[in-house]
Amino acid sequence: MALNGFNKDEFGTRLNEVVFSTRPIRSVEHLKGRDNELERIERALFQDGRHIFIYGDRGVGKSSLGATAAFLYQSSDASPIFVAGSVDDTFKTIIANIANKALSRSRISKSVEKSEVGFEWRGIKWLYSKEASVLDISTQIQSISDATDLLTQVAERHSIKPIVVIDEFDTISNVEERNKFASLLKQLGDQSVPLKFIFTAIGKTLDELLGAHQSAFRQLETIELFRLSWEGRYEIVHKAIESFDLSISDHIVWRIAMVSDGFPYYVQLMTEKMLWEAFSDDNIVEEIENQHFQLGLRKAVEGITAELKRPYEQAVLHREEEYENVVWATADGEDLCRNLTAMYESYKVVIRKRYTSPSPQSQTKFSDYVRRLKQEKFGAILDSLEGRVGWYFYKEKMLRGYVRMQAEASGVELSGEKEAPRQKMHVAANQKAGYHGSTVPSSVRLGGDKK
Repeated sequence: MALNGFNKDEFGTRLNEVVFSTRPIRSVEHLKGRDNELERIERALFQDGRHIFIYGDRGVGKSSLGATAAFLYQSSDASPIFVAGSVDDTFKTIIANIANKALSRSRISKSVEKSEVGFEWRGIKWLYSKEASVLDISTQIQSISDATDLLTQVAERHSIKPIVVIDEFDTISNVEERNKFASLLKQLGDQSVPLKFIFTAIGKTLDELLGAHQSAFRQLETIELFRLSWEGRYEIVHKAIESFDLSISDHIVWRIAMVSDGFPYYVQLMTEKMLWEAFSDDNIVEEIENQHFQLGLRKAVEGITAELKRPYEQAVLHREEEYENVVWATADGEDLCRNLTAMYESYKVVIRKRYTSPSPQSQTKFSDYVRRLKQEKFGAILDSLEGRVGWYFYKEKMLRGYVRMQAEASGVELSGEKEAPRQKMHVAANQKAGYHGSTVPSSVRLGGDKK
């Protein structure tokens, strides 16, 4: 039965407008829980020569924050310039791509309609509705100064307030090529070129992404992005549900928030699949119910990318069931760096919830299972905390959320962040692990066993 008068095409189109599980968000209306970061970026970009570097773990929403900030800054006479890094890219190819994308979408296109040449630089011609060759441009860029000269002219022709977003900057494999951008930013600032950059990258520190060019760091507003706040997770779900004139209980919303482990991608994906289950319901749906959540959660787990599934499958498939119990236990609780004793307590809870006749392994045996999860043949899920015997953390932090979704889909509710003061400041427990907590509203009770 059609949901509230929507047929399938109408529903799918509307869902695509309010849920963003496969693409970056580009508007303030849909970006939730990042008001402070957006304000920092907005204020920083007022300063001449200041650029933005957004970094953090995979899946925390760096691309969405960068894209939204770019659209806020960019003047209305053009669109922001988006390029993405790749393992094959170099400094020259990125600059060439920026020039092509800037000139093909700028106001120059409208003013050269009757002219053969829209723009020419060192013998390279950008024709109307035709880009120049990236290879040709690259061969003309022999130095940082050449790139600065080209971007100066590009900025003049693109718009009043041009901005470039270089997404996935960390995928540029050559460190020396990445380092050149630090020198570029310094030259752009020294020459007062009115072109802004926003970089996004996976990483723990700016040093590992831009190298030792400390002199260029003063040109960067650095934003380390952490997991999404509880309020942000809550708003994502409610915004989508309200778009279809439906209601949903707070219990389901907070389960989504907890299971997601603070990764916006998981919140968006579970919400998308849950709404499709409501649409497919044979009954008239006015409220999202637990059955829609559970069915949607299972579809979300099935739809997760193979990159995230693979380590989990290596750890549990074609092995005794005990491995899955142990893996679930490692993803339980608030603390993201956990010791064996705490994980063993979680393991006993998992066993109690999963079986009518609980029979947990000894802590010694459990510890053996955990240590194996560091090995490649078991997915290399965990790593040891340096200098702390018996302490572990997830090597790929986003994987922890996937593990939590697997457990929830199998009927085992894991606990998450506990109640904490709203204004509490969180500091990484360990530099290598790089984990930071988040805050759950004090009005919400969360925990392990059902009461």
